[in-house]
Amino acid sequence: MTMYQAPQPSQSMSVSSRLRRQLTSLGLVMGAALFVLPGQVLAQAVTDPDALIKSVTQDILDTIRKDRSLQAGDLTRLNTLVDQRVMPVVNFSRMTALTVGVHWRRATPEQQDKLMTAFRELLLLTYADALKQVQDTTVQVRPARYAPEDTDVIVRTFVVRTGKEPIQLDYRLEKSGSGWKIYDFNVLGLWLVDHYRSQFGQLASARGIDGLIAALNAKNQSLRKLAAKSGS
Repeated sequence: MTMYQAPQPSQSMSVSSRLRRQLTSLGLVMGAALFVLPGQVLAQAVTDPDALIKSVTQDILDTIRKDRSLQAGDLTRLNTLVDQRVMPVVNFSRMTALTVGVHWRRATPEQQDKLMTAFRELLLLTYADALKQVQDTTVQVRPARYAPEDTDVIVRTFVVRTGKEPIQLDYRLEKSGSGWKIYDFNVLGLWLVDHYRSQFGQLASARGIDGLIAALNAKNQSLRKLAAKSGS
């Protein structure tokens, strides 16, 4: 009988080449929508999910075009914006819980906090370099189809870059007492939560919650080193 070999961090936490190519061209929009939102203002001012996405993406494009440090992938600057603006618009707790899957309920509150911190950093490091590709990017938001009583909707958009085919990018939002919040997104049929859930599930099953946290931290350390080399 062949003994099961637990996936190594470098393998299980890597982004597929197809997804990475998509993130390179779309990372601005996806990463910004998750991590550079002027959330407090928009969450209070916009009540419709499609209007929220439209306001968010336009503001993001304008903000990054004016900020050379963000265009250069400055992680310190990006972290500051995340800390100040993400929570009012993105339900990151639910996003992490869905990504971790059944193992989330088995995690202690302390482990859940560590998982959210590590996952947030993984996404931040994955998208930071793509902020350089902002100048010729626009976003077209399609009107959302939903009933007034709906509390979970998908808003479909197209990312348009000069001389290239538009790429569909969908956001999944839920309505809470504090307004609409993003908790997942989809690029060309690939949902972020689904993509990472299989990887996280394998690691958690093989190594436990602490092993998953350790693997995420190891991957983040590797990505930080790559970012430091590219910036030097």
